[in-house]
Amino acid sequence: TKLILLDSLLQELTSLQLYSVVTMLIDKPGVLAVIKVEHLVLPSGHKNQSLLDQTDLHKFQEEHKISDNFCRKDKESNIQMKFSCWPCRIVIESVVALRSHLSGGKHLENAVNPVDNSEYFIDNGKWKKKKGEKRPLEESEKLSKRERTKKNKLARSIPILAQHTEAKYEETETYFENGLRKVRPYHFTFTTHAKGRWVGDKLSDVFAREFRAMEPKEYARCIEAGLVRVNDKASSVDYRVQHNDFISHTVHRHELPVTEQKINIISEDDDWAVVDKPCSIPVHPCGRYRHNSMTFILAKEHGLKTLHTVHRLDRLTSGVLIFSKSAAKARVMEQQIKAREVEKEYVCRVVGEFPEEEIVCEEPIEVISYKIGLCVVDPKGKDCKTTFQRLEFKNGVSIVKCWPKTGRMHQLRVHLQFLGFPITNDPLYNSEIFGPEKGKGGDLGKSQEQLVQDLIKYHTVENWINSGEYEASEIVSETEIIENLDKIEVKSEIKEEASIKTDAEKQKLSDDLETCAPFCDPNCGECKLAYKDPPPESLVMYLHALKYSGDGWSYQTEMPKWATFL
Repeated sequence: TKLILLDSLLQELTSLQLYSVVTMLIDKPGVLAVIKVEHLVLPSGHKNQSLLDQTDLHKFQEEHKISDNFCRKDKESNIQMKFSCWPCRIVIESVVALRSHLSGGKHLENAVNPVDNSEYFIDNGKWKKKKGEKRPLEESEKLSKRERTKKNKLARSIPILAQHTEAKYEETETYFENGLRKVRPYHFTFTTHAKGRWVGDKLSDVFAREFRAMEPKEYARCIEAGLVRVNDKASSVDYRVQHNDFISHTVHRHELPVTEQKINIISEDDDWAVVDKPCSIPVHPCGRYRHNSMTFILAKEHGLKTLHTVHRLDRLTSGVLIFSKSAAKARVMEQQIKAREVEKEYVCRVVGEFPEEEIVCEEPIEVISYKIGLCVVDPKGKDCKTTFQRLEFKNGVSIVKCWPKTGRMHQLRVHLQFLGFPITNDPLYNSEIFGPEKGKGGDLGKSQEQLVQDLIKYHTVENWINSGEYEASEIVSETEIIENLDKIEVKSEIKEEASIKTDAEKQKLSDDLETCAPFCDPNCGECKLAYKDPPPESLVMYLHALKYSGDGWSYQTEMPKWATFL
C-alpha cells in the first residue's frame, strides 16, 4: 500500500522541483547523499576518482539549490558533484538521471525495505563490497614485474636467456666504417609460445607457413640441426605442435648498418630522457635491427638502460623522441597523447610547389599490411587530421610544416602523398608502384591486394643490393616489422653469386672473414656474402619531428639543414 501511495505521489509531482520530490521520498537521513569527487590520473597512468566529501542530500538542499548542471565537472579543478543512493548502492551522475531513478520501482522497493550496507563503500566513483584483508607480503614476495616473470619462468623450467638480461649489451661489438654504425654478427634466439592455430600441425609446416625469413628447406635443416627447439629440447620436422609449447629458434643475426650520427640529448631528469633521434635508426629492436636501435644505443653509450617508449618515430624519421624512466610515467604521457593533449610539429621537404595557404587534410587512413607497414587513404580507415603550412619553395621542392592532430601510422607521409606532394626522398610513398600519379588523390591504379604483392616483390634485400637504385639512394628495401617469431621480415634468398661479382669484392670478403673470424658461423649463408655499404644519403628521409609540447612542457630541436634553402 505504501509503495502504491508513493508511486501515485511521484506521478503527480513530476513537474515539481527536485527538492519537493526528494522531500516526499526521504523521511530520514542516509537515503541519498551528495558526494564530491576529484578526477585524477594516478602515477600508473590509470584514471581514478577520489572521494573528497559526502553530505546527506536532504540536509544539503537546506543550504544549496540544485540546478540541472549541478553534476557538470569543473575542467580546471577536475572536481565533480554526484549523487549516491544508499538503498540501491549506486552512484548517479546527473540531475536528470536522479529524477528518473527516484521515480523507478526498484528505488521505491529498496527505500521501503532497506538492506544492510555496512559491508559496502564508495571507491573510485562506484559502490564496492569490502573484501577481506590481504595477508601482508613477506620481503621475499615483494618482487618487481620483471622479477616475477623470471621467477615464473624458473618454476616452469623455461630457460632465462642471456639476451633477456644485462648481458645482452655485451653479445656483440659495434664499430664505425664509411660513415656508418655497424654491428658484428652474433647468435640470437627467437622465442615464442605455440599459438592456437599451430596446434596439431607439423613443426616444419608451421615454420614454412608462418615465417618467411628462410626457405622451407632451410627451416627444416635448422630443425634437424637442433637450432629449433621445443620446450628446450631438440625436435624433428614431423613433431606435432602441442598447446603451450615453448618454441625457440637460434639464428646467426646480421644487422643492417645505420648512420654514425651521434644522438643528442635534448633534456634529461629523474623522470624523462628526450633525445634528437637521427634518421635510419629504429626506436626499438625490430626487423634486422637490435643493437642498432635507439634503446640499445642509449643503454650502451649513455647508460640509460631502463627507458620506456612513450611514442614512436618511423625509422627514417628524425627529431624529438621522448622516453620515460618508469612505466608509470610512460602511461601518464601515453594518456596525454591519446587524449590529444600533446601538440606535435614536424617539418618536411616535398615534391612540387605546395600551396601558400594553410591546408587541412582529414582523409581517413587504413593499414592494409602490417607485415610491410603499408597505409593508404581509405573511407574504412581511422579518422585523421593534419594541418600543413608552406615555409619555402625553390627549384621544384617545398619546405612544409606539419601539425598532426591524430597519430596514425605514416599519417604525414600518406596525407602528403594523397595531396600530390610526397616527401622528396620517401622510399615508399614517393614510388611509381602506386601508379603514374604516385597515389595522388587516393588513385592507386590497382587493387590494394595487388599493391601489397608488388611492394613485397620489389622491396627485398636482393633487389635492393643488386639494383642501381641502391647506389642512387632511391630505395630502402628491407621490410622492417618483426616481433619475436610472429613477424619476420620479407626477404628473398640471396645467392652468393648474385652478390660477389668481382675479384676485389672476393678479396674484401676474404679479408673481412679473417678479421671477423670470432663472429662468423660456418653454417651461416650470410657470413659468406659480401654486402655493399648503403650510401649515407640513402638513410635519410626529409621528415623531422621538430617540436613536442604539452601543458607546462616543451621539447624542440634545431631545424635540420635540408629544411632551408638559405
